[in-house]
Amino acid sequence: MSFLFRTLALLAGSVAVYAIWTDLKNSYSASAPLGRLWYQHSPTSLQASETMISRYIDPCSLITALDCSPFLWHPIIATVLSWPAALVMVGFCMIFWAIGGLLGGHASPRKTSARGLKRSGEK
Repeated sequence: MSFLFRTLALLAGSVAVYAIWTDLKNSYSASAPLGRLWYQHSPTSLQASETMISRYIDPCSLITALDCSPFLWHPIIATVLSWPAALVMVGFCMIFWAIGGLLGGHASPRKTSARGLKRSGEK
């Protein structure tokens, strides 16, 4: 699992570097929102993900007994898509890297018990 989250972190980091590069390349805008960057490169996947999240993941649309309007895409994900792409992807990179570290990405040496240790000169 640690490898998966570290790989996702590297992927998000490379997307962040690409977003920073496109921001530096365009002199007329300060920073591109994540939604616009996603729509420029793959508009069908953006529309498909909105449909899938609204229909199959949002709890209000899954459970009719809740009797609420869907809330996951509009306003939560739509708000994140309006933020600068580089900032969002750097945030995802740090979150995924931290989760990968918590799941055991680094091996720690085994600790020895205090009872097994002897002072020098003791028999």
